[in-house]
Amino acid sequence: MAKFKYTAINSAGKERKGSIQALDTNMASAALKEQGLYVIKIGAETSKAEGGLSKEFNFSSLNKYRSVSKTQLVFFFKQLSFMLRAGLPVMQALQLSQTQVSSGRLRLVIGEMLNDIENGSQVSKAMEKHSEVFPAIAINLMAAGESTGSLDLVANRLADHLEKKAALKSQTINAMIYPSVVVVAAIGVVIFLVVKIIPTFAKFIQGKGKKLPASTQFLIDASDFALKYGLFFVAAFILSVVVLIMAYNTPLGRLKIDGFLLKIPVIGKLLSHGAMAEFNWSLSMMLRSGLTAYESLKICGKVIANRLISTKLYLAADQILTGRDLASSLKHPAIPELVIQMTAVGEKTGTLDLVLQEVGAFYEMQLQVGVKRMSAMIEPAMILVIGGIVGFVYYAFFQAMFSLVSKG
Repeated sequence: MAKFKYTAINSAGKERKGSIQALDTNMASAALKEQGLYVIKIGAETSKAEGGLSKEFNFSSLNKYRSVSKTQLVFFFKQLSFMLRAGLPVMQALQLSQTQVSSGRLRLVIGEMLNDIENGSQVSKAMEKHSEVFPAIAINLMAAGESTGSLDLVANRLADHLEKKAALKSQTINAMIYPSVVVVAAIGVVIFLVVKIIPTFAKFIQGKGKKLPASTQFLIDASDFALKYGLFFVAAFILSVVVLIMAYNTPLGRLKIDGFLLKIPVIGKLLSHGAMAEFNWSLSMMLRSGLTAYESLKICGKVIANRLISTKLYLAADQILTGRDLASSLKHPAIPELVIQMTAVGEKTGTLDLVLQEVGAFYEMQLQVGVKRMSAMIEPAMILVIGGIVGFVYYAFFQAMFSLVSKG
């Protein structure tokens, strides 16, 4: 048995130091966990006479740099909502959540939140210190929930919102996997033909000293051009990508690029549908949770990724302060007319949150249909492209062979 020194956080979020005997660090950590302690640092204790240095395993130094996934946040908010509805105080609910979450980073954050709350801070203020973990919409909604006394409902809405957003992103990515594989395969086939097949065939044909058919000569010339200048095109493409990335990291560059992306056929519509689904969900949830239209639009401006749309939402928030209604404040080429009309209907009937929720669901459905349709279009299009290229290569080869036979 060896003796290990440790630093840990207890269920109240307070730091605790001590020593424990165990066979190794893993068993020591397990024993401390059973005592309700979260290990931050642990190492073998050595005496001064031995003149040795303890080898410490600093778990927190790694956890601080780990990301917290949307799935882990959904679990945290759902669990928090359930415990608050069951009547548990916030402190006790967070203490239980800390023992249940699987993310080391989130456990550390909850521990620091507990310490802040114990010192008199509000939940939203404690969350605000960890804006890299909790999105702006979560912090502001929790603040609204505290002011209205509906923290449990807000936590549940947040979990549903994050879950829906993650599911939509997952569906979009999954739908694009197969078309992406087909595109990569097409590029691979073209490169293989240009680099390996066509040059080998060209050497054989040209060695006969015969005049080649126009299709065969075009194929060989195209292959030679690609081999000679291909690296320049690749370098130009990489340079263009780097320039675009640098431009995208500037405020004006991102505004221009995001605006251009919305104008691209098919892709622009999908981006618009995704932004509108998220905007209407978020706005509906925040209005239902007690936030004002001004506050909600400001937060939506932070949530929406497209800079052109988010900039318009910031401007719309400012226009509301001047006395304009929400519908007229949202008028902009980047905002679909349907959103503006339905917003006006919601304002007149007093059911704005419900109307926006339905509009968000509509655009979610439109996005799913659009993604499936695009992936269905890309697949046959790329098959036709690959088939056309391979077919032309075979046609040129056979024309050359027939030409040689007829003149031989």
